[in-house]
Parts: sequence; structure tokens; C-alpha cells
Amino acid sequence: MPTPISGRAYARPELLAETGWLAERLTDPRIRIVDARGEKEYAAGHIAGAVHMDGFGNLPRAENGDMGAPEDFARRVGGLGIDNDTTVIVYDTPSQRMGMVAWAFLYFGHADVRILDGGVVKWLAEGRVLDVHRPEPAAASYSVRPMEAVYCSLEQAKAGVERDDFVFWDTRSDDEYAGTATGFRPLPRPGHIPGAAHLEWTALLDPVSRTLKPAAELRQLLEARGITPEKQVASYCQGGARGALGAFVLRVLGYDRGQAYAGSFEQWSAQADTVVER
Repeated sequence: MPTPISGRAYARPELLAETGWLAERLTDPRIRIVDARGEKEYAAGHIAGAVHMDGFGNLPRAENGDMGAPEDFARRVGGLGIDNDTTVIVYDTPSQRMGMVAWAFLYFGHADVRILDGGVVKWLAEGRVLDVHRPEPAAASYSVRPMEAVYCSLEQAKAGVERDDFVFWDTRSDDEYAGTATGFRPLPRPGHIPGAAHLEWTALLDPVSRTLKPAAELRQLLEARGITPEKQVASYCQGGARGALGAFVLRVLGYDRGQAYAGSFEQWSAQADTVVER
């Protein structure tokens, strides 16, 4: 049995939710559960009352990989019955999808967003069930207040390469980082951002329970790679989801200068004036 969230010494434990806590609040109107998995998985069975927002396809994104317009996000989440006072609980298998959705809520200024620790794996392991009914919540009014401190733009990324107090965190696989493999689609130039530290996103989760590893273990993994709290940290992957999960975890750990480079390596490698390292 994994150590409870309260016993893992996170700086911001309020960004995570226990499965047992959620199970007692499934009908609480102040809470909206968001399933970040794909449509097929959601349709096959989800936590009762959960609405669907696929972390790979339902979030507004610009053509160049940047986050989409704030009004598009407001329209999307308002349509799910979420207002600014709603407690949003994002869950997944878990995978990187939950990071993309939870970080997007964080970036667009939502006051209370949490990731369900352990996701569906832990939920089912504890003997709980899934539901196939699709809720139809009434639309809500939603106002966006972007939190630019957690966002790294292309221009910030270009400037960061030259700074000693800036570190890129590549959350992709070893082969993607080395440039010997690509992710979900071919890249203009395989490799990584110059000087980027590497720690694959899967290392953040316990391999059995799928819960987030304790703070001390996570800090050890990060700091061994030069990813330290006093630096500005921009996490990235290929398309943004894995990097967003990394940025959310940095927030949980209290890395106040942690950011997600939303455009990620797909955007970086497509530029004529950027350097790619292999």
C-alpha cells in the first residue's frame, strides 16, 4: 500500500487527491471529475460523474504548438459544467494525459485543480468500480486568468539556452532524447535542446501503485541531473503532454520557477534559428 499523500512531504500536497477522499465525494456538486484518457477508454468505463477531456486532443492548441486562446479554453471547460469555484479532479490511467489537462487548468488560472493520485489503476485496485453513464452537466460561466509564470514560450526557451540559471528538462524516452527515435510523428531534426537534462516522465511514478513518488525521492532524481529549485526549469517533450506533467510535479514539489515549454521539441526542432543536440 502506498504512503498517503500527507506522508510524502510535498510542498503543495493540495495539488493531489486521494482515491478514498474522492470516493466519499462523488455526488458533491462543488467537485467536477475530469477523465483525461482517450474516448475509447472513457466510453468503456470511467469514475462515476466524470466528464471527458482528452489530454491529447480536447485542449485548445495553436498550430505551432503553443497553448490556444484563453477564450477557447473557457468555452470548453464551461461546457463541462466547470466554473471558477469548482474543485477539478483530473485523472488518467495514469499517463501523461493527466499532466496536460491538470497543467492547462493551472496555467489558465484555475484556483483548485488536483490530480487523482494513482488514477484508474489505484481506483480499481482498491475494489472500486467504473461507470458508463455520460453526465450532461449544465453549462457554466468561466473566466480565464493566465498564470504566465508557469509557461515557457519559444522566445523564452531561445533565451534560456544562454542562461546559467535556466535548465531544460527533457521528459521523453532515452531514444527520443538521443535522437535515435521519434515519438508519435517524425521530427524535422531529432535530438534534444542543447544542454537539456534528461529524466523520463515515467520515473516520477511508482511502477506498481502508479502513485507519485515521495518528495525526497523525486528531488533526488531531479537534483542529480541539475534540476534544482533555485533555477528556472522548463520541462518539455515532443508535443507538450509529458512536459506538462513534469511542470505540474515541479509545482507539487515547490519549484516556484518551474514551467512547461508547451511548444516542446516539435516546435523547437522546426525553427530555422535553433540548435539541436544529439
